[in-house]
Amino acid sequence: MNKLFNLSLLLLLSSDCAFSQDNLGPRLSALGMNGAAVKDLWTLEGNPSGITDIKSSMLAVNYSKFLFDSELSKQAVAFVIPFQNNYVGASLLRYGISEYNEIKAGIALAKRFGERLSIALKGNYHQIKISNYGATTGFSIDVGAMYDYNDVFTFGASINNPAKQKFNTKTIEANIPTIAQVGATYKASSKILIATSISKDLDKAVNVGLGLEYKIVELITLRGGLTAKPFKQYVGFGLNYKKFIMDIAVESDPYLGYTPQIALAYAF
Repeated sequence: MNKLFNLSLLLLLSSDCAFSQDNLGPRLSALGMNGAAVKDLWTLEGNPSGITDIKSSMLAVNYSKFLFDSELSKQAVAFVIPFQNNYVGASLLRYGISEYNEIKAGIALAKRFGERLSIALKGNYHQIKISNYGATTGFSIDVGAMYDYNDVFTFGASINNPAKQKFNTKTIEANIPTIAQVGATYKASSKILIATSISKDLDKAVNVGLGLEYKIVELITLRGGLTAKPFKQYVGFGLNYKKFIMDIAVESDPYLGYTPQIALAYAF
C-alpha cells in the first residue's frame, strides 16, 4: 500500500514535467538554488559555464534523501576536465524508487574568452521509466554564460531546454522543463559571498532567491538561502581539506518536508 501511495505521488508531481531531473549539489542548494552566477562543479545542472573556474580535474558524487518517504532518493555523479581555456564536463543523475525512476545524463563543453567571459553548451539525455507503463526518452540542450565584471561582481545567465524539446512518446505524459535564469554574485570580502537569482520555468511563476556563504576558516564554510516561489529555506556547510571537499545541505519544503543531501568531491 505504501509503494502504491509513493508511486501515485510521484506520478502526480511529475505529470507536467520531469521535475526531478536536476541536481545542483549541496553547495548551490544551501545557497537557495542561486547558482546562476556561482562557479561550482554542480553548475553542470544549471548554468554550465560555471565550471570554468575549476583548476584541475575533479570528480564528485552526490546523494539526496527525501525524508517523507523511506525509499525515495536521488544519486548523481559529475566530472570536469579543464585543458587550457576549455572545459569538458559530464554528469549522471538517477531519481526515484523501484516502480518509478528518472535518469538524466549530459555532456558539457565550456570555454573561457579572456579573463572575464565564459560560455558553455550542454547536451542532455532524459529517461522516465514507470513499472507497467513503459519508458520514454528525450533530448535537450542547455546554454549558459558568466561574466566577471570585476573582482567583486559576477553576472550569469542560462536557459535550459530553449528549444522546448519533449519526450518522444505519449505513453507517459511528461515534459522536459524549459527554465531561464539570470543572477549575480557579490564578493563582499574574502570570506563572504552573496548570491541572488531570478528564474522562470515556463509552466510556473517567477522565482526569486538569495543565498549567503561565509567562510569561517579555510577549512569550514557555512551557507544559507531561501527562495520565494515556492517559499523554501536552505542551510548547509562545507569542508575543504587539501584536494578533498565535502558539502552538506538540508532543504525545507512546505509540502515534502526536509531533504538532506551530501556530496564528496576530489580534485586530481
